Amino acid sequence: MDLSRLMNLVIEYGYISMFAFNWLLLFGLPIPNEAAAAFSGMLTEISYFTPIYAFLAAYLGLISSNTFAYMLGRIFGQRLLHRLEKTWLNKTIERFSAFLAKHGKMAISFSFFLPGIRWAMPYVVGANRYPFGHYALYAYTAGFVWMFIYFNIGRTFPYAYESIISHLQGFLLGLSFLVVSGSVIRMIWLSKKQRS
Repeated sequence: MDLSRLMNLVIEYGYISMFAFNWLLLFGLPIPNEAAAAFSGMLTEISYFTPIYAFLAAYLGLISSNTFAYMLGRIFGQRLLHRLEKTWLNKTIERFSAFLAKHGKMAISFSFFLPGIRWAMPYVVGANRYPFGHYALYAYTAGFVWMFIYFNIGRTFPYAYESIISHLQGFLLGLSFLVVSGSVIRMIWLSKKQRS
């Protein structure tokens, strides 16, 4: 991650660039989400940026990109789901839809804290036509907590946040892998149980 380049963009465009960094992460900006959130917090400590405005710019970037992903899933995801329902993934899709109906609130909130899953969840939830009001309530609340944590890591440790984030990211990626693996194993086990 080239911080000098980001720093130049922030100096030139200010709060708009903080919004843009957190919005563009959806499209593969080569910066970890956690680092972008902490970077915004760090800037409030080493430069003239006001913490409340910086936080709001970063948070609005995060939730607007998340909402955009939800809308993409809602508009285009149904077609993809209909195609996949005609394949061997039919049972898996049915189970996931049932899981979402039963545990959607928890899944949406928890997904914010797992790298990779954070950006996949809005598409999946949108494709399953989960009510936007419920989605927004849980996603925006979890996003606020998530942003608050990483923004304050950047503010509290402005010169060490990159090291902290990289160690934390390794742990969270491992946790994401465990969650996904556990879900797959559980689906396979339930599938075998239903057959017998």
